[in-house]
Amino acid sequence: MLDELKRRGESTPPYAVLVTDAIEISRPWMRSRCPLVLLPDAFSCNMVRARYGLGEDNAVAAGFPVREAFVPSADRLPPGADYLRIVYGAYRQTGGVLADIRGLLDTFPQLRLSVIAGRRYRMLQRYFAAYCEAGRLEVFASTTRMAELLAQSHFYVGKAGAATLFECYAAHVPVLVNFTLPGQERGNLDLLLQDGAGCHVESTAHLIATVQGMLRSGARGWLLLHAAMLQAGRSGSAARIAQAVRQKYGI
Repeated sequence: MLDELKRRGESTPPYAVLVTDAIEISRPWMRSRCPLVLLPDAFSCNMVRARYGLGEDNAVAAGFPVREAFVPSADRLPPGADYLRIVYGAYRQTGGVLADIRGLLDTFPQLRLSVIAGRRYRMLQRYFAAYCEAGRLEVFASTTRMAELLAQSHFYVGKAGAATLFECYAAHVPVLVNFTLPGQERGNLDLLLQDGAGCHVESTAHLIATVQGMLRSGARGWLLLHAAMLQAGRSGSAARIAQAVRQKYGI
């Protein structure tokens, strides 16, 4: 709409396109003639500049903004034999979700598991009633407590959605991806693997084995992923985006 108004010579405010996919930037993002395109990472930014002939002042790697509540916990200890917290996004088919939840809870007796289940939350609460009553499992349809849950957790297990992925980056929570939507979410997974800040798990058995591996040798595997989250430097994006807009438009 703003492109069309501008083409007609109408007055338009300064505006920018904020791309929320990484690495695999689908063509519809770039149909706008907006003078400022904000990308979530440097690889995506360089690719867009080369493919669409944009200059450094037109395409900027600024990151993906998340709420300020998503911050690392100052007192979170590494996972161990007596303490393990995981947030699980139930995006797989029901059979896979049931297998993942039961496998995690049965394999790791120290685990406290929080599940974001959508419309299947009542079914999961009934199916795993004993675990819920024991305080080892909490199941939500949705939640406004995601920042709090991540701050308490060691892993996020779920799909490679950009918003959740960058919330995990901000909270320094390693991600174990067990589901991707074809297309743009594959690029988000590639970014995570490129940063060394997470893993792709292809089955319940692979998920269990990956977590077991992360807990060995004093949780050395988890510590490496956690350090990679920090090293990636993908938090603080909202401020970078605001700065890029101010510089572009002299605001």
